[in-house]
Amino acid sequence: MSKNIISFLGIALTVGITGFISLKLIKDKPTPKKAVKQEKVISIKAGKVEFTDVKNDQSFHGRVNAAQTFILSSEVAGRIVQTNVRLKEGNTFRKGQSLVHVFDEDVKATLKSNKSSFMNTVASILADIKIDYNDEYQKWYDFFTSVKIDKPLPELPKINSDQERFFLASRNVITEYFMIQQAEINLAKYKVYAPFNGTFKTVRLEAGSIVSPGSEIGVISRTDVLEVVVEVEPLNAKWINKGDKVMVKTESRIPETIQGTVIRKSKIVDPQSQTIKIYVNIHPNSQSEIYEGQFVEVTFNGETIKDVIELPREAVMEGKYVFTVENNALAKKEIVVIKTNHDSYFIQGLNQNDILVEESIFNGKEGAKVNIRG
Repeated sequence: MSKNIISFLGIALTVGITGFISLKLIKDKPTPKKAVKQEKVISIKAGKVEFTDVKNDQSFHGRVNAAQTFILSSEVAGRIVQTNVRLKEGNTFRKGQSLVHVFDEDVKATLKSNKSSFMNTVASILADIKIDYNDEYQKWYDFFTSVKIDKPLPELPKINSDQERFFLASRNVITEYFMIQQAEINLAKYKVYAPFNGTFKTVRLEAGSIVSPGSEIGVISRTDVLEVVVEVEPLNAKWINKGDKVMVKTESRIPETIQGTVIRKSKIVDPQSQTIKIYVNIHPNSQSEIYEGQFVEVTFNGETIKDVIELPREAVMEGKYVFTVENNALAKKEIVVIKTNHDSYFIQGLNQNDILVEESIFNGKEGAKVNIRG
């Protein structure tokens, strides 16, 4: 019995000592320190602000258009007669040449007959004028002798009194005069003359075709004066004004340069391209190889812009902000974009001592720590 008690006390003592030692070890175990989060440092490309003067020349591509395009249509009815200029698409012509001639011999004959009748009317009143209005006789005699069958009517003499006017009206002189004058105006409509040097862009009716009033015969385009349409961003368009001289360069195998002039500047921004259209007028000579529909390079010569900073486009945020570096951290600053280039901006609004970030920063935020790359 005493042996069992001694064994039990031994076991209990052993367990107690083991537990005491375990508690002591747990108590004396050092508490682990919390990890300190390291702040991320962004590597960037940046440099001290450098001001420069920029020659404000701008080059854009534009498309050549005809300065004038007319639709040829007939105001009279009849058969188209062949002229020296054949009605064929692509044919060229000179200013003043007959483009369209509608058969008019019958109209001419009628007009001559009416003029002959009018001369008889005037001749029949000369004797009465000499008796009743002797002071007016000479002017009416001179008028009679100046009327020619194959020439336009001369101007009607000035009527000096109501009595003279009543006399002429009673003999139908005034009525016949203006009827012939109207017939002369109608006869002129049977021929259409070229208003400029040009070419037939399209032709719908050729010689021998029958036309009626309003029929479209074709479309003509001017070739001695052309327009180049250039689409320019509003920021750059502000430097371009009506009357500015420009250089237009063809992109042919043998490039040709022609001087042009800005003749119009649109006040509307195209909703799709967000550009403003500038219209340039050029006068190519007969040897120039520049044509409607062709693409050309247009260079606008501008004045020098002083004290600007050139910066890659991707470094400008929202079109008006950039990052600078202050105390090794990003600082956001507002700037003014003066002019755009193909892949850069010219800006103002920074100080000479500013350190300017020269690239875009993914998820860049103001206050973020940075390291400037060498």
